[in-house]
Amino acid sequence: MKWKLLIALLIIVLMTAGCAEKSPESGSNTSAQASGIEDTQEIGGSEVGVTIDSIVFSRTGALLTLKDETEISEIRIYSGDSQIASPDIEKTEAQAFISFDWDPETLYRFEVITSSGASSTLEVYAPEKPALKEEYTIELEDVTPGPIEKTSTNIDGVTKFSPDSSYLAIGTHGGSLKLIEIATGEEIWEKQLVEGIADARIADIEFSEDGKHIFVGEDSPDAYLYCFDLNGTEIWKFGAGEELGSDLKYMPAMKKIKLDSEGNIYVAASRACGYIGSKYKYLGRVYSFDSEGNLRWKFPESELMDSGVTWIDATPDGKYAVFGTTCFTKADKWKDGTVHVLNGNNGEEDWSYKIPPVEPFFDYSAIWYSTQITPDGERLITMTSDGRAFLFNNSRIIETGTPEIAWQQNISTPIVVSEVPIYGSANYAYIVNDTLIFSIGSTFSKDKNNDAPFEHPSGNSLFAYDYDGNLLWKWRLDGYAGECARNDRYLVIPIAQNLVTEDRSVHGVYVFDVSKSGGASSRLSQIYNTEGITVAADVSSDGRYIAALEAPTRLEDGTVLGEYKVHILT
Repeated sequence: MKWKLLIALLIIVLMTAGCAEKSPESGSNTSAQASGIEDTQEIGGSEVGVTIDSIVFSRTGALLTLKDETEISEIRIYSGDSQIASPDIEKTEAQAFISFDWDPETLYRFEVITSSGASSTLEVYAPEKPALKEEYTIELEDVTPGPIEKTSTNIDGVTKFSPDSSYLAIGTHGGSLKLIEIATGEEIWEKQLVEGIADARIADIEFSEDGKHIFVGEDSPDAYLYCFDLNGTEIWKFGAGEELGSDLKYMPAMKKIKLDSEGNIYVAASRACGYIGSKYKYLGRVYSFDSEGNLRWKFPESELMDSGVTWIDATPDGKYAVFGTTCFTKADKWKDGTVHVLNGNNGEEDWSYKIPPVEPFFDYSAIWYSTQITPDGERLITMTSDGRAFLFNNSRIIETGTPEIAWQQNISTPIVVSEVPIYGSANYAYIVNDTLIFSIGSTFSKDKNNDAPFEHPSGNSLFAYDYDGNLLWKWRLDGYAGECARNDRYLVIPIAQNLVTEDRSVHGVYVFDVSKSGGASSRLSQIYNTEGITVAADVSSDGRYIAALEAPTRLEDGTVLGEYKVHILT
């Protein structure tokens, strides 16, 4: 019995010693709450101090909440006997956010000093991983959910933080553009850009580098590219609809917007035209404008491509602009699955490379959202939808004049299961510092008469490589990954439905800290689950805020999961 008494005594000691709950590694809508020993000092012979309710450790600091409102004069943080030097503090009468770099599982002492001179301290251990805390939600318009069996029918949307992390622009499935002040959650203004047209929507949003202008691309009959100032005043617009053509079923879109450091804009414009005879036809063109909306160049100059263009990237100095083409058939002239590298100043082509199809499964190749170039212009990466990843040495190709593949990885290429060929659809590619990250989406059957019997081994996964083609880490996402958001440290991934496993618990936003060493588990920093599918996300440049756009979806029995709203997380 003595050992049982000793264990009970040990538990009591640990409960009173002060600790922080560790942020759960999955399914987290909870935050790490701090508990510990509070020391309320006496002033003038009476106990006046302030009680600290909780401390939540986030990616960039800690959020301290008081039990009662009071005027906070100062907050000091100690690690051992050392005081953390001059942390940045944002405070209200009930909360304070303290910006500082903290170490996991380290004991910190927080001291709050009020304007009256009263002080209170709390000792707390930092968790192993930061918590995700929902600050508030932004409700969006009523929408009609699409069936969960098809990602192509998902309700969509776009979120984008301003460079100074003060504002969030939201583009909705119904064609509405909102500007939100992050600190308060208040709507600054809203504009209905597309109205009364089914399936017309906001396709992409970008802020200028100085944060004074917002560029918005439409998926609509006009396919406008807008420039607004922060007051919502329209500065200029350009429509690609006249060139690409349009009808209410097959509308053109300004698919992707990219800016260089001089404020020049590069836009990928594309239109799926449906079947014309036996071929499914696409049209595409790339445009470049200066910051005042003057057309600098377009590619091709005198015609449209008979392939689609859904993505574009450019180097910060504007020296190069790169994109790939897509078409679910053999294009007649502007070949499908071709990487194009342009001179960013004049739009002339430096080189191109046609990636051959994976035979006998495909007689075409398609590049979706993946062609990226390193900021120095030395290398570029891309993916074909059949599951292959590629790296090109751009500087060497420019020097030799001979386009060639530096390396190729067959990540999710077709395999045959029960006589049915399946493949993992390759969607997005990203360059985060010196890490090349490839995102594989849903599993599909090449045989359109049969569904995939099970997931491709590499389906719904991330694969990270170095420049030499060495696999650094991989992670199974278990759901469809939309376009990821990233800054110099974090990769934030919105996760929607899994078409094969139908696991509804995977919906949400996943945060990876790519600065960490080790495998994917050590880099997976946070998870925030949503009831509906998460179709878009962004992370502020300072890493403090994450915006996760949840969309409703309809099950086979008619049940609707989730709501159309944006979660603001810290």
